[in-house]
Amino acid sequence: MKILVVDDNQMNLNIVQHYLEEIPGITDIFICKNPDKVKSIVDEHNIDILILDIIMPRISGLDLLKMFREEDQYDNMPIIMLTSLDDEQSYKQCFELGAFDYITKPINGMEFKARLKVAIESKINSNKLQRLVAVTQKQNEELKEINAKLTEAEFQLLQSEKMAAVGQLAAGLAHEINNPMSYVSSNYEFLRNYFLRLSNFLRYLEDTLSKHLDTQINDPFFPIASEIMVRFREFKIHGILDELQNILSDSEDGIQRVTKIVKSLRVFTRSVKDDEKSSYDLLDLIHQVYLISQNEIKYVANVEIDIPDDIILYCNGVQIAQVFVNLMVNAAQAIKSQNRKDMGRIQIIGRKTGQDIIIRFTDDGPGITKENIKKIFEPFFTTKEIGKGTGLGLSISYDIIVNKHKGSIDVKSEYGHGSVFTVVLPVVST
Repeated sequence: MKILVVDDNQMNLNIVQHYLEEIPGITDIFICKNPDKVKSIVDEHNIDILILDIIMPRISGLDLLKMFREEDQYDNMPIIMLTSLDDEQSYKQCFELGAFDYITKPINGMEFKARLKVAIESKINSNKLQRLVAVTQKQNEELKEINAKLTEAEFQLLQSEKMAAVGQLAAGLAHEINNPMSYVSSNYEFLRNYFLRLSNFLRYLEDTLSKHLDTQINDPFFPIASEIMVRFREFKIHGILDELQNILSDSEDGIQRVTKIVKSLRVFTRSVKDDEKSSYDLLDLIHQVYLISQNEIKYVANVEIDIPDDIILYCNGVQIAQVFVNLMVNAAQAIKSQNRKDMGRIQIIGRKTGQDIIIRFTDDGPGITKENIKKIFEPFFTTKEIGKGTGLGLSISYDIIVNKHKGSIDVKSEYGHGSVFTVVLPVVST
């Protein structure tokens, strides 16, 4: 793991380097005082994690953060901001520009190493995911060449096998995550309870000693009580307790988020046989799909969901979830292709009308040309670059909605003004 630290203060660089040398898994540590050289160092040494001081001469850490996040090739590099600023606006600005984490000065060694270990783990997982994506893309390219020669029956067989593979992958992934999360969650509960006990005891001790010092000046224990109170203030016990409370709150949020992701993955672990259907809450299904797709969407578009909580779908949940993933990710990728500076917009509206359930996916992306819109649901048709897409997504979606669920899917689009995909499903699919 290669880490680059950028700060115009040599003392800060020395402190950070010292802490980094104590963290296992770090192979190379690069130090830089000149922000003008940062990009060349990152490119030359293939840096994995970048630590930036915010306040520097000529080029600030925020300027560097913005520069890296504007280039897709650095999306996989966690960037941690290092600064003495502690105002809410600074935190907000850093995370809006795409910072992975934020560490304040003076640096707390325990906190620093803990946050770096999280960043390293995130980078390792991201690298694994990239390799998986690369393998998947290569397989999809080969699949495209092979499938072009298959008959419609062979294409349908491929669909079933693909869905089964997705279900197995999701089940395995959910199981692998759920096991360690169970004891992490259990240990967290013990940690939180013990912390509360210690916190209450320390505050009780402080209150008791303070009252003693105020009323028992001649008591022989007065010097001891006074010394304890001095140490209490020197060690900044109040600040430590408050910071630990914040760390516990952040940890709880993280545990809850992972739990939700695992729950969402279970959508893909259920039976994928065409004739096996169950009842699903549409709003819940959309939320689970959005959570799974969020990494493709969160830096590209804001998602607005307008669906009543009483709409129930009777469907094959794995297949319908795949349709929703395709539509949401396609919208995000179309918006991203515009290289716009502002966030795009994806709106999902669901309504029950008579015997139909209508779900509309609207985006403000580049739209679709007239010549392409006629071919949008054809197998292997894609407007993406070679290797970027197989042209199967919308064709699969069409087959799932029309053939397997007796519904309909269509698209309306004006080039340059976004697209609207409308999915119509009968209240009861048989």
